[in-house]
Amino acid sequence: MTSKALRHPVRLIPLGFLAGIAVGTLLLLLPIARAGPGGAPLLVALFTATSAICVTGLAVVDTGTYWSPLGQLIILLLIQIGGLGIMTAATLLGLIVSNRLRLGRRLLAQAETRTMALGDVSEALRLILMVVLSVQAVIGVALFLRLHFGYDEPIGTAAWNGLFHAVSSFNNAGFARWSDSVMGFASDPLMLGPLMIAVVLGAIGFPVLYELKREPWTPRTWSLHTKLTLVGTAGLLFV
Repeated sequence: MTSKALRHPVRLIPLGFLAGIAVGTLLLLLPIARAGPGGAPLLVALFTATSAICVTGLAVVDTGTYWSPLGQLIILLLIQIGGLGIMTAATLLGLIVSNRLRLGRRLLAQAETRTMALGDVSEALRLILMVVLSVQAVIGVALFLRLHFGYDEPIGTAAWNGLFHAVSSFNNAGFARWSDSVMGFASDPLMLGPLMIAVVLGAIGFPVLYELKREPWTPRTWSLHTKLTLVGTAGLLFV
């Protein structure tokens, strides 16, 4: 296979995810990534890295007790990378550094974000960065305040729990630091509310958020994809 063929977005995106899984597995194999003695078994590290970067939420160990803070941070980064899409994350980095996009990177970003036109990619990527940071920051602060003042968690613990679960919920990853996931908060709307908002905003997707930003008050100009997503989401939640 030629290098030109390998650079095609359709091939680069799965290759990028495979590379992320490989790097994540190696990092989780480090002894300092595990809370207990010794390093994690290869299968545990591989499965966890795959689940995190593919944002499935399946876990074979208790995330909060099996992994050290470094291990949990690695999982959090894998979730973030997987949620954004490796190609989108790489393009965002290039955009921040050089404030310009080459055609090849624009095509990669378009393939990953499914934006409508090539010229929209730069603006869409800025929106992605803004939405991710803004939503996760707001949700993280809301969770931190509730955990610290409502459950008397120390500031550091509450901040880490707030950040971890804000990122996990926004990316629909399903990972939690608590052994019972969020069952302990089943009757607490101040905990579940922010988590649900993050889940919905992350689930409807960046193309929809991008279009809503451009034309927020003119539904007749929305694409069929945006209309179906919003109506379908609202309908399913109501039913």
